[in-house]
Amino acid sequence: MKALILKDLYVILNQKNTLLTFIILFVIASFFLGDTGILLIFLTVLTITQINFTLTYDETSHWIRFVNTLPINKADIVKSKYILSLILILFMVIIVFPIFLLTNMITKTFTMVNFISILSIFISGVLMMLSFVIPVTIKYGAQKARIFILALIFIPVIVINVISNGSFFHQLLEFLLLFGYIALIIAVVMFYLSYQLSVKFFKKKEY
Repeated sequence: MKALILKDLYVILNQKNTLLTFIILFVIASFFLGDTGILLIFLTVLTITQINFTLTYDETSHWIRFVNTLPINKADIVKSKYILSLILILFMVIIVFPIFLLTNMITKTFTMVNFISILSIFISGVLMMLSFVIPVTIKYGAQKARIFILALIFIPVIVINVISNGSFFHQLLEFLLLFGYIALIIAVVMFYLSYQLSVKFFKKKEY
């Protein structure tokens, strides 16, 4: 299990220069604009795309064929992707939290309670999205899954931009802030069920 996770981390770290450049740019933008949400959205998209990238790498490099010849439980192969997802989400929180503290010292936009509630919503969103992305990628392959991922990421952004000028958006935001922790519980349950579904897809698929 540890080796599987380390392999995926090494795959991601091969892009370290590009990733660090983008992260630094968005950190600077968030700090000077006083809006941590910019960094949160970027890191959310980054987390989802990196999980898809590792799945794509496994498929195109024929890693799955190789690892299936080893005495490794297929459920553990799938589980490693879900643990990797949690590790990337943890990195997201570690990056965002100090930036929020610095920007909020200047702008005083949010209270700590509001920020934690917003952060829980973003974490819930990432978990929910990955709950769809991982099993879809395993079942249909990386190429077909990319279309699904693009729709999953950009359709909500477009919808939010359309309704953001209306009162409905503010009511929705208040609702999300109120039920942010409930959403997190739902997201965790979805994530677990997604893992079970992914294991079934992986065991049935021929590589």
